Amino acid sequence: MEIFYKWSVRFIIFLQGIILFLLVFEDQVQIPFTWMGRLHPLILHLPIGFGVLLALLFVLREAIQSDAFQSIFRLVLHLTTLFTAFTALLGFFLSQEGGYDTSLLTFHQWSGIGVNLFFVGALWWSEKKQFSIRPAFYISLCGLLAFVVAGHGGGNLTHGEGYLFASQVDELVLTQESVLFDAAIKPIFKQKCEVCHNDQKTKGQLNMSTVAKLIKGGKNGPIWKAGDVVNSHIIQRSTLPLDDKKHMPPKGKAQLSQDEILLLEDWVKTGASLNKKLGEYGAQSNIVKLVTKINASSSFVKASFATKKYPFSAASAKDIEAVNTPFCTVYPLASDASALLVDFYVNKKFERKALENLTKVSEQIVGINLAKMPFKDVDIVLLTKFPNVEMLNLNFTEINGSGLEQLVACQNLKSLSISGNSIPYENIRSTVAKMPSLKQVFIWNTTLKVDQIANLKKQFPRIVWEQGYIPKDEKIQINPPILVTENFILRPQEDLLFKHTLKGVDIHYTLNDSLPDSLGTIVTRGPIQVQNYKKVKVIATKAGWLASRVVELKVYKSKFLPDSVYLLTEPEPEFKAQGGSTLKDFKLGGRDMKGATNRYLGYMKNDFVALAEFKKPQRINGITLSYLRKTDSGIFPPTKIEIYAGNDPKFLRLIETVIPGKPTERNGFTAMGLNIPIKPSDYRYFKFKANVLRRLPNYLMRDGKKEPVVNKGKPGRMGVDELLFY
Repeated sequence: MEIFYKWSVRFIIFLQGIILFLLVFEDQVQIPFTWMGRLHPLILHLPIGFGVLLALLFVLREAIQSDAFQSIFRLVLHLTTLFTAFTALLGFFLSQEGGYDTSLLTFHQWSGIGVNLFFVGALWWSEKKQFSIRPAFYISLCGLLAFVVAGHGGGNLTHGEGYLFASQVDELVLTQESVLFDAAIKPIFKQKCEVCHNDQKTKGQLNMSTVAKLIKGGKNGPIWKAGDVVNSHIIQRSTLPLDDKKHMPPKGKAQLSQDEILLLEDWVKTGASLNKKLGEYGAQSNIVKLVTKINASSSFVKASFATKKYPFSAASAKDIEAVNTPFCTVYPLASDASALLVDFYVNKKFERKALENLTKVSEQIVGINLAKMPFKDVDIVLLTKFPNVEMLNLNFTEINGSGLEQLVACQNLKSLSISGNSIPYENIRSTVAKMPSLKQVFIWNTTLKVDQIANLKKQFPRIVWEQGYIPKDEKIQINPPILVTENFILRPQEDLLFKHTLKGVDIHYTLNDSLPDSLGTIVTRGPIQVQNYKKVKVIATKAGWLASRVVELKVYKSKFLPDSVYLLTEPEPEFKAQGGSTLKDFKLGGRDMKGATNRYLGYMKNDFVALAEFKKPQRINGITLSYLRKTDSGIFPPTKIEIYAGNDPKFLRLIETVIPGKPTERNGFTAMGLNIPIKPSDYRYFKFKANVLRRLPNYLMRDGKKEPVVNKGKPGRMGVDELLFY
């Protein structure tokens, strides 16, 4: 142990030196690995735990021999000091990411450093002075107090001031007079977004704590654009793949449900009003139906579970943490409840093992949501391991009813959702007959016939059979198709693929910028083949329903991959991206040419010239240039494009010249694609030259006023991010 103590002291001194250096030279030092700071919220629980253990030792002192007590105290004090110093260092790293209230950050930073220095002093006393019970007791007591002060500051910084003693918000009752934004949109932001975007913590310079600050937006501007779903940040970020660094909420945080995303999309599409009442949208509108569905789901959980007292004890925090994964969230029904709810996310990431792992807290689980997961009848036996489960959501899974009767073992089950599945009538009837506790069954969009549903209602009057909305004479609009393909730049063997949650749906699409309809446009239930850059527009249709709204996407396709791409002219120093590889990385640029995640090559002084090399000659039919157009920031398309080709890089001949159209009005961010057909021939080398706008035009106006654009007369900028060959 003496070797451990010796190296522990050395490492603690080393950490103190690093902390002191960073504090003195904070403004002069740029830390390249601030990402390590994200471990701070995880590691900080270790020193707190050891600090609590120090105090508990004195409660158990009578049962511990004197020599053993002294040895244990010394070991725990070393561990507390070591992890306190490490936590303080990680906290400093995390603070460099920015986005925190300055005053709260300063208090928490110095209180954390104070805790660190206190335990360093305590350790010095322990190592240099003869051990004495009274000073050791005061050390443990003062250490606990120091943790409380620093922890309180951290809680305010993370959750906002007064979080611990915040009063509970009364549940909002929906009526025709309820304002949609207050009743449904703001609660989504409050629950899923505000934890990282508040007065104390403004990630991305975005504060969502008040309507005024929400409208102002963050560093990329407003988070929604009324009437424009495609270019609204809140929709873009929430629909990115979960593993994408730009996906919001971040991986590991509570995610928006599909219904919440659809509600935000429809709200933005209809003008993103902050004052419009629910009744003004019409009873049959998608918005009202989504709000009703979301609210009904929430109300059912509260009505079913909130007032009930459960006989079992709460699961340990350690066990709850052990069963949580990025794709399976286990959380208490309420802050003071022993009962747990389980939600599974992301169809492609579902694992049977995650469900098996829940047996660690099987007694406490009362609700499991497996909607849209690849859950099969053979997996139903796993649900019988949860004796107190009262709610099961198996909507749109892969069950066919062959294993449904195993649910009879779930003797406390009250609510069962099997919507969207093809389960025979007899399987449902025989299962329900053996489940006297069942009070509610969701069966909308199943294969049950009207007379079969009537029989179920007659035979089991104690059960509420939820059929969903059943249209009579009028038709309702079907939801739009869901994009399955994760990338907007398709590789040679990739195709564009959409799906729909309902069965028997046809997807109509166009590739010529015209609007799809239910009659004359191309129909598919499989992939859509794209040859080059296209504006793809799709709708969903189904007999007895109105066609969905149009989904519009810009999709790129590459048929040939060059082995190498070289830049023959230098981009601007701040817009070098990843050099020539940027043009073949299959990653589209962001909303501007700035930031650490910049993927645009920026040109202003020089024209853009690049050389693509293939190891073997390829018969290319054309080249697509992906570029940024943002005239309100002086970013313009190229004025002229020339393509050279040949089999010797020193002797290339001009094979195509294009003059792109010039913008005639101001506009914001627009990702553009330009297809340039060429006469097919076998070439190994292709040189691509795009000329920069030499002088910004005078005819552009700012905000509709007769006032010339800023920097008029100066050269424009050009942002290029992909060269694709088809």
